Amino acid sequence: MREIFSGTLLIDIVIAVTVIEWVLLSWWHRRTGRGIPMSELRATLLAGLYLMMALRASMVSAPWYVVALLLLAAGLSHAADLWRRWGA
Repeated sequence: MREIFSGTLLIDIVIAVTVIEWVLLSWWHRRTGRGIPMSELRATLLAGLYLMMALRASMVSAPWYVVALLLLAAGLSHAADLWRRWGA
């Protein structure tokens, strides 16, 4: 159990589960017409994925600009999500 929390394995699992969730939600909505449309979820999921990728990059000592670009992408995705939700 200790190895899960000592390296990047946990964040890799969370990233994988998020991608699987994205695929399943998209499939479910296309198949049934129910659930949340991907146009409403895309920016939210991307913001979270970019944040997790930035965390993982910092954990493996990636160059600072990689972490900065991932954080910028997360911020822009979050801003796009807010923009869409508030109808601005």
